[in-house]
Amino acid sequence: MRKDRNFWILIIAIVAFVVFKWEALGLPFFWDEAWVYMPAIRTMAEVGPSVMPGSIEAELYTGHPLLFYFLASSWVKVFGYSLFKAHLFPLLISIGLVVSVYYVVLKWTQVSFTALMAALLVLVQPIFLTQSTYMLIEVWLGLLFVWSFYFYFEKRWLAFGAVTLMALWSKESAYTLIPCFGILTLIEFVVLKEGSKVFWIKIAWIVGAFLLGIGFFILQKVNMGWYLFPRHSNWINLQEFSYKFDIAKGILFKDQGRKVYYLLAAMAAVVGLIQNQNKLTKTQWIKVIGILLFAFGFMVFAAINFFSNRYLLGAIPLLMMATAMFFGNFREKFSWYFPLFLIGVYGWLNINLSINNTKYGDTELSYTQLLQAQVGMVQYLEQNPCNAQLYAPFLMLVNLNNPYAGFMNNPVPNLSSQLNDSSNVYYLQAPNEYEAAFDSLLVQQKLVLAHEEKAGYAWVRLYKKP
Repeated sequence: MRKDRNFWILIIAIVAFVVFKWEALGLPFFWDEAWVYMPAIRTMAEVGPSVMPGSIEAELYTGHPLLFYFLASSWVKVFGYSLFKAHLFPLLISIGLVVSVYYVVLKWTQVSFTALMAALLVLVQPIFLTQSTYMLIEVWLGLLFVWSFYFYFEKRWLAFGAVTLMALWSKESAYTLIPCFGILTLIEFVVLKEGSKVFWIKIAWIVGAFLLGIGFFILQKVNMGWYLFPRHSNWINLQEFSYKFDIAKGILFKDQGRKVYYLLAAMAAVVGLIQNQNKLTKTQWIKVIGILLFAFGFMVFAAINFFSNRYLLGAIPLLMMATAMFFGNFREKFSWYFPLFLIGVYGWLNINLSINNTKYGDTELSYTQLLQAQVGMVQYLEQNPCNAQLYAPFLMLVNLNNPYAGFMNNPVPNLSSQLNDSSNVYYLQAPNEYEAAFDSLLVQQKLVLAHEEKAGYAWVRLYKKP
């Protein structure tokens, strides 16, 4: 690969990616990082990294498998707790994912241009760029999903079992791998005429990984008295399945410009059919079918559980790999410039839209602006302490009250989580935590703007009773 021009383009793209994300390495933690993951990771680092259920308080890890917490807590325990060092861990995982996508597609197609397209398609996804420095699990899952598919199709069963088990011991959504590989085994048995011995070897490894995976929940039942965290169990339902499935479908196949990439892939598939020598092989089609099966199962899982947009990220690298395999149908060198142009220019347009998105979610790059405004407000409150009770919406309350969120070392005093508490004198407002009741209170109490921090379009406001 070192002699291939496309490999060096990949290296340049990764360097650009690191430069682009450099600022984020020094920012505090955001949203679920701040109030869910980092308290669990820091606590585990202090008591000792472990994958055993109950090794830390259940409220901290909410019953999820603990492999990622084990790895992250080991990292901060060894390298330190600074924001830069903590964020460096997911950044390295993200680089590993991009390089893995390149390597796997190169092995599947033997065309370095196709491999480069796959890696670049991942790199220009705003959801990936946003999550790439978060101390969250989604990029890690994406990495494990890519390698589980690779080892399955390479028939490297020990590695397949190990990587699949790692995914199962990382998060429950990874169990969608099991039916996906089971169906793939049946398809290959029928279409590729694989013998019954190979069929049963595959089934044995899939079932074995599944049984070892659920061992975590059996241990959890023994140690904690329940298989799944009770609060999460109550969120599993089919009442909103259709609504959430449509959202999941939009995230994977439409949002942030992904629809255009798939349309181009469909065009490339037609080119492959017209130019018979360029079409995908039967085994490559089975890989694409497997990825689509997994994506469908992933959406179903998301639709019956508590839903968050970031949960769908794990399937996107695989979908970009399938998309790039169709791009490989453009074999003439002059036609390579079109997908390169699309990924470069159209990808940047979507990145820029995400940077300026005023929703400030954990899948949009605009989150850094909100973090900068929040940092400014926290610094202001430390330098100008409120001498009376301060109301803060939930996420800002975490930032001001929990040192593990990375904003301050000592909790701000006189905090309140109750908007209608008559003892409140000061009030914080942030654009990612809209409260209709606050708008009414603002008018009724004739609150006065005492201070505002802004960064880009983002803001955090401090109001005071007159």
